[in-house]
Amino acid sequence: MKKVFFVFVWITVWSLQAQTIFSPGALWKYKDDGSNPGANWKESGFNDASWPSGRAQLGFGDGDETTTLQSGHITYYFRKSFQVNDPQAQPSLKIRLLRDDGAIVYINGTEVARSNMPDGLVNYTTTASSTVAGSAEDTFYEYIVSSSVLVSGSNIIAVEVHQRSANSSDVSFDLGLEFTSETPPVFRKEPYLLYTANNHEMLVIWQTLQTENCSIEWGTDTTYAAGSATVAEYGNDHQYKHTLTGLVPGNHYYYRVHAGNTTFTGDFVSGANENATSFTFYAYGDTRSQPNEHDGVAARILAELNNDPASQTFIVNSGDLVYDGDEETDWDEQFFSAQFGNIRQMMARLPYLSAVGNHEGNGVLFAKYFPYPMMANGTNYYSFDYGNAHFTVIDQYDDFSPGSTQYNWIQNDLQNTAKAWKIILMHKPAWSAGGHSNDSNTQNYLVPLFEQNNVSLVINGHNHYYARAVHNNITYITTGGGGAPLYNPDNSAPNVVATDRSYHFLKIQIQNNQTLHITAIRQNGTQIEAFDITNNNVGVDKADYYEKIRIAGLQGQIFVDNRGGARQIAVYDLTGRQILTHPLVAGPNRVHIKPGLYIVTVLLPNRNVFARKIVVK
Repeated sequence: MKKVFFVFVWITVWSLQAQTIFSPGALWKYKDDGSNPGANWKESGFNDASWPSGRAQLGFGDGDETTTLQSGHITYYFRKSFQVNDPQAQPSLKIRLLRDDGAIVYINGTEVARSNMPDGLVNYTTTASSTVAGSAEDTFYEYIVSSSVLVSGSNIIAVEVHQRSANSSDVSFDLGLEFTSETPPVFRKEPYLLYTANNHEMLVIWQTLQTENCSIEWGTDTTYAAGSATVAEYGNDHQYKHTLTGLVPGNHYYYRVHAGNTTFTGDFVSGANENATSFTFYAYGDTRSQPNEHDGVAARILAELNNDPASQTFIVNSGDLVYDGDEETDWDEQFFSAQFGNIRQMMARLPYLSAVGNHEGNGVLFAKYFPYPMMANGTNYYSFDYGNAHFTVIDQYDDFSPGSTQYNWIQNDLQNTAKAWKIILMHKPAWSAGGHSNDSNTQNYLVPLFEQNNVSLVINGHNHYYARAVHNNITYITTGGGGAPLYNPDNSAPNVVATDRSYHFLKIQIQNNQTLHITAIRQNGTQIEAFDITNNNVGVDKADYYEKIRIAGLQGQIFVDNRGGARQIAVYDLTGRQILTHPLVAGPNRVHIKPGLYIVTVLLPNRNVFARKIVVK
């Protein structure tokens, strides 16, 4: 840990009346032998005289420790006594906690903070919820708690630090404590926006730490005069949501959420008109594990919004939002924590649309926090229209083999949209630059569907870098630089034309029905590259080409009479597996193939595609 970041778990105002009780780098008693300290180790009356003492930072493996601990254990225990003359000097305490991997903090035997740890009872064999790496190892997390846990005179603060496994390469602990006039938070997850696929609506959702009286107001300015509503809790975990209705497409709206004694404000632009032919949106992915880095990417996206207000539309995530999607603590700390104000502001201003990644686990918590009305019950795949574009969001962790429910849905979804642009959002790459290998099922099952149905752009993640690949006239972009630890891309990988190892995002500008412009932007604001994509789905008069390019199945062959300048054909079986490609010359062409039922796609001179189904006898 060569560099230390101080970040805020709760967005608060620094109190000029803050009083330090003790600072990071203090002296602690510790137990590092891996044994069970007994049930009372965190209590004030526990005898820790046999425990050694050392100054923080305490740990091993990073080279910056003041006190080096033994390696090879899951749990390490720490205790410190401190004096307080007036326990009510301020209403609250601010805890600054550096932990690698997880920790629970107690004051006078009462739990006051839990970080990267599972809920419920723990013991010396309990592992942390997830592994901490990169900049997350260097972060002091802050918690605001009531000072009512203090007593006059001597107090004890006790901390247990847990590793993800006993063979972890490092452990780190430090902590500071002070009085503050700041009040404990009301929100567990501050309000954020979800697009409902209806440009007359916007869904606002939030979560509180306990049941609160909640309401929302909205309008076209900060008088919030368009409407108001009391919002009731739903579910069993203090969640609230309200769908704003009657919105005018393309209008700027402001909203204000009241929860208890706390108010939160945000703004958005309602969805574009159905006949809009130009708009901008943002894309990124793999935001897991290092919220500091994710927050930096969000800051740059907010800067783009300020420089280009017309780009305030929506943002898509290609998956892997958190490290362990089955753990509530990962959602609380890695994705929704108010310490990362840029992420919170971004999600309060840009409706969020996401695919699921492998780190979303069983998808239950993903569906809990992203209840898109477009998703069929029990599924995490869906589609939506925006302006002149159709977006198909695929769940690669549900069956998508030919004949499966999802495969049939994808096929029908792509075939039945009349939108000019067809864009795919998914997690695993068909074509990428190393790290996780190209997904063979995606190549065999999905890529043929994309090619047969004139998809122009595929956005994915999974590999933590930027890469652009082009295959059969479809652009595949790996945008895995949203915050997760970076990988090293291989620029020589098949079909890859550009790579960059950086935290980044995409700014995608649909300029009209024919051209789409993409700018890949690093976290520091520099540009990776910018390029145009020509639409695979417009400018084709199919009836005209059917006259100029005749396709027929004959005895043991496919016959193509090419009088329209077609470049090549690709032949697929009914499972979507590509059988062959064949270049075309002007005039008659004969391609020998065994008998069967096939789908033949024709690449036209303007680089568009159309498909025909034929029988070869």
